[in-house]
Amino acid sequence: MTNEQLAARAKAGDRAALAQLWEQNRGLLTNLFSELARKAGARMAAMGVTWEDVEQSSFLAVALAVRLYEPERGALFSSFLSYPVKAVFFDLIGWRTEHQRRDPLGLCTSLDEPISGEDGSQTPRGELVPDPAAGQQFEGAEERIYTEQLHKELEACLATLEPNEEKVIRFRYYENMSSSHIGTRLGYDAREVRRLEQRAMRNLRHPRNSGRLKQYCRQHAIVDGAYHGTGWAAWNRGGSVEERTVIWLEDKGLI
Repeated sequence: MTNEQLAARAKAGDRAALAQLWEQNRGLLTNLFSELARKAGARMAAMGVTWEDVEQSSFLAVALAVRLYEPERGALFSSFLSYPVKAVFFDLIGWRTEHQRRDPLGLCTSLDEPISGEDGSQTPRGELVPDPAAGQQFEGAEERIYTEQLHKELEACLATLEPNEEKVIRFRYYENMSSSHIGTRLGYDAREVRRLEQRAMRNLRHPRNSGRLKQYCRQHAIVDGAYHGTGWAAWNRGGSVEERTVIWLEDKGLI
């Protein structure tokens, strides 16, 4: 089977044809790589590349040639093979083509590059790159601690209420029950339930309770409102989001 026929079959996904194509062209590959190695012997030595490394790369050259080869153009596969051989060899010894030098990926800095600190210490750049997964875990832990602290403070505030007041608040805000449903559970009419709720809310607003929760109100106001009304129209109408947030906090007596 000719090189061109094998290349066409290998391009279609026939792995056996790819292996046969490599075996069939090993002599030509050796000649092409030998000529390049003769010209770049010093570079190979500097990069620690041996002839065994070059020989093992010959299969990569054939695989690259198959991927780029276009049988319909009528070119002989053996003639086309020289370009992939050069590409694989230059990559092996660290030489880059002009196109590769202009490629943004070719301008990337190695993560092994040492970064000097003020104290003279050196740290690989890779160790200083933020880990998104670790960042998400940290934020999750921070949110969990915040929620636990808020829950603890809320429980302490609810503990200052009368038992029936506490039950009304829990049914209303923890279980989202209506006044009539709460009344059915506690044996009161809806009017009495609303009276107990109003009294409970007054007690929760007492400084001994509101003082516990101010810091959480402040944080929610800043975080929840940070991205609302940030367009030009909102700024033109009422100022920046930072200014509006400060005014809101002042109106609520939180700062």
